[in-house]
Amino acid sequence: MHEPAGPRAPSEPIYRSATRPPLRREARQAARGDDAAAAEPFVLADGRPLSLRKIHAGDADALRRAFARLTPEQVRLRLFHRVNELSREAAARMTQIDPDTTIAYVVVDAEGEIRGEARLHIDIATDIAEFALAVDPQFTRRGIGRRLMQRLIEDARARHLYEIWGDVLAENQTMLIFARTLGAERHAVPGEPGLVRIRLPLAS
Repeated sequence: MHEPAGPRAPSEPIYRSATRPPLRREARQAARGDDAAAAEPFVLADGRPLSLRKIHAGDADALRRAFARLTPEQVRLRLFHRVNELSREAAARMTQIDPDTTIAYVVVDAEGEIRGEARLHIDIATDIAEFALAVDPQFTRRGIGRRLMQRLIEDARARHLYEIWGDVLAENQTMLIFARTLGAERHAVPGEPGLVRIRLPLAS
């Protein structure tokens, strides 16, 4: 539930396969699927009903409220600095996405409040994507983050992406452990001793 800085170039070069040509634009569009796909319902252990769906422009205000519910520490661990609020302009950019370069999902409750948000920023030159994830502090450790990441991974594989990656503060052990349960690898970030790059290979 933040405004990412956008895709960044990995510190180590990522090379395309010599045997697979770049996906054509038509193929990418087919892999996107239906942006208006129906929400997928699921129920938490306490019986609370939620649903997962793609983000849309009408979510801007709910996204701002969701960001306001994050603790200052959650914001710092995700953005690496303090941010007091999500502006209307930033919320609009995050909800009016380009489906060729961004995949974004939200988990919402029965009132339409966003309880989790995750997205991929795709570098179409390398077929890799940077991920971002945030969960409402009152809904952490209930499987929402895992459900969102699993959906991002499914979509990434459908688009024939090679890898999902993200930089995490070394002190953020919760995220590092979670990433390991998804099968992600840990790598040092040259020149940034306080950061860990997590990489989830999707294809050889």
